[in-house]
Amino acid sequence: MKKYGISLLLFILLVVPGCGFAEKVGNSVNFAADTASYMQTLTEFGQEMDTLAESAATDPQVRQALTDRLLALKEQIVQYADLQVPEYAADLHQSIVGYNETLQQGLDQAITNLEEGKAAFESTGIPDTINKINELLNQLTQLIPQ
Repeated sequence: MKKYGISLLLFILLVVPGCGFAEKVGNSVNFAADTASYMQTLTEFGQEMDTLAESAATDPQVRQALTDRLLALKEQIVQYADLQVPEYAADLHQSIVGYNETLQQGLDQAITNLEEGKAAFESTGIPDTINKINELLNQLTQLIPQ
């Protein structure tokens, strides 16, 4: 019986630290996937925003769809800030969160512009901010262990 107790204790001591390693790897994989998805969303929005703004200027349905998309993008920004970040990416993630705050202000301004019938992205700084975030996200993806 003593052998089984020692064997069980040894097994627990070997497996429990391994679980922490597996959890760290899992967090890194989740972070990488979430970052890639977020990056794709921003890239697509950056590519489509001028066309959307032109259509929104003349079509109330497109204007509402653009407003909804801006609100959805704001929600994704909040979700990205709440990600569980691996240690190796903490500084860059914090920089992205800072740019995200600027992006949220630009999105708020774009929504106000739409409501007032102005050009949606005039004086919002959104294109520059998206480019800066994408640069940081590219740096993050280079840091992610393969």
